[in-house]
Amino acid sequence: MNRFGDPVALDFPVRRGRIFLRVAAVKVDSTAPRSSTFDAVVFRGLPLAVMLLAAAFGLLAGSAWSKIAGPGPWILSLFFVGLPHGAADLAVAHRLCAGRSTTRLCVVYLAGIAVVCLLFRSAPLLVILLFTVLSIWHFGLSHADNQSPATTPGCGLAVRWRQVLAALARGSSVLGVPMLAWPKETAQVAQQLLALIHSGTMQQPSEAFFAVATVRLAGLCLVGLSGCALVVEMLTAGHVPGAWRRSWETLVDLFVIGLLALTTDPLFSVGLYFLVWHAWRHMRMLAPIVADTQPDRLVNLGRSLRRIHIAALPLLIPTWAALLAIWWLLSATHSYRDLAILSLAVYVVVTPSHDLLVDYLRTRGEAASGCLSQTPATVSL
Repeated sequence: MNRFGDPVALDFPVRRGRIFLRVAAVKVDSTAPRSSTFDAVVFRGLPLAVMLLAAAFGLLAGSAWSKIAGPGPWILSLFFVGLPHGAADLAVAHRLCAGRSTTRLCVVYLAGIAVVCLLFRSAPLLVILLFTVLSIWHFGLSHADNQSPATTPGCGLAVRWRQVLAALARGSSVLGVPMLAWPKETAQVAQQLLALIHSGTMQQPSEAFFAVATVRLAGLCLVGLSGCALVVEMLTAGHVPGAWRRSWETLVDLFVIGLLALTTDPLFSVGLYFLVWHAWRHMRMLAPIVADTQPDRLVNLGRSLRRIHIAALPLLIPTWAALLAIWWLLSATHSYRDLAILSLAVYVVVTPSHDLLVDYLRTRGEAASGCLSQTPATVSL
């Protein structure tokens, strides 16, 4: 039982600022299968159903509606699940670290944001390229972290290699399919972001950088890379119990995500993926850390979401204020599309620090678990 009186499967004791993950003894009762089913339905089945429904609508009704609705997922993400899942980072650091460790982590986190802000102004094309690579890593590895059996058991270089495979297999096509199927529209999103941030001025190299042929070729390479990485992962992990089932589930996931990207506008498809798949599935990981609750039933899920969003407010409120001010000052039309595209700038700026924190906690989780292959003690945010 935790301090709120809720049953929790994982405990995170803190000693001298270090993270020790311990699997607490959990009394097995008749609710276990129901909890497992709830988890599969809410954090996998439901997101897949939403994306499949949107893809089917795009296939049957065309893409015009998704161009109009494109800003919707991004604006909703500002207030629900999307941005809050990252804004809870400092709450996570506070819960899992102690004293000076928390302070050091927060200083590094905020310093990383400041550095990216400066780079975004001085070298925006480089930042967008690095952000694309980092997004593939972050999306892909977080997808793998939510699967069972774990894709990265073991220690050292073996873990890093499996992490690279897992990230490329699951993350490359998320951005690759929109770039391949909608190269002009995908490039326009990036160009509009740069135009807004730089007050309508575009640097000359950006025209070649965002050429339709270049974007399409990059998308084709990413889709091919995703397929190759998934095949290698399947062949090298076939001896692990449950690995083939995990691979087939991954294929189903990527098929639905790819179908959404093929049939709807890229601003809409990536935004919906981010909201209902990436960020939503992170709520399951955040719940025991930030909310002291396992989201294993509807009432606990609601409680977890409320506590996570409240814990994120210290970062959310200044972010909202800054974003709205920038939107008001830089957008000539004050359109929802401009607001959605400017929200991308927030993710460009905060994702490096967010991912560093995730990787730090993931590494500490591996160290604390003794790198046991039978104990997938990764922490993903």
